[in-house]
Amino acid sequence: MLFAAVCDGIGGLWGGEKASGFVAERMTEWFYKEAVILLKKGRGRQRIEQSGIRALYGCNQELCRFGERKGRKLGTAVTAVLLDGRQYFLWHSGDTRAYRIGRRMGRFKRLTRDHVAGKHALVRCIGSFPWQQPDVQRGHLGQMEALLLCSDGFRNRMAEEKLAEALSSRALICREQIFLRLKEIGSHARRHGETDDISAVLIKRI
Repeated sequence: MLFAAVCDGIGGLWGGEKASGFVAERMTEWFYKEAVILLKKGRGRQRIEQSGIRALYGCNQELCRFGERKGRKLGTAVTAVLLDGRQYFLWHSGDTRAYRIGRRMGRFKRLTRDHVAGKHALVRCIGSFPWQQPDVQRGHLGQMEALLLCSDGFRNRMAEEKLAEALSSRALICREQIFLRLKEIGSHARRHGETDDISAVLIKRI
């Protein structure tokens, strides 16, 4: 049983770092206090999905209230995944992304869509905007397959084909290799002019 999330505060808005940290902390609390219990009790998949949506709704309302008190807007993109055995649940809002990496070369699939208008203008996130339900999906992760969660800063400077090649599931067989490869991609982005926050998590089913 595992939970991971990538939250990326909205650039140009006050308190983006606070918003991303707040949502990451609250969703981690949700995992330990609610999701784990639901899974252990064998509750239905729909109930787990709705529980995650409610947790993000609570985050959204608190960020909006805080912003109103301060007279400012703040928000964060979020992509979160809950893995239980082979089954995963995914919640997504904004322009962070999730990719599924298969065992075979070329099996690299984006699972999320960016909630943007044009190239960069976000139209959905947690906080900042009136509540819009996040995209939710579930699926199964095969043996030696992986999930990549990342911010736009992590993947902006590398084509998806190159990203797929760098993160081939067959090439990454231990934690140290995964860490070094993610670090290399982040360094590549910085060398090519990336100034945005760079965050990534790779979850692999051994």
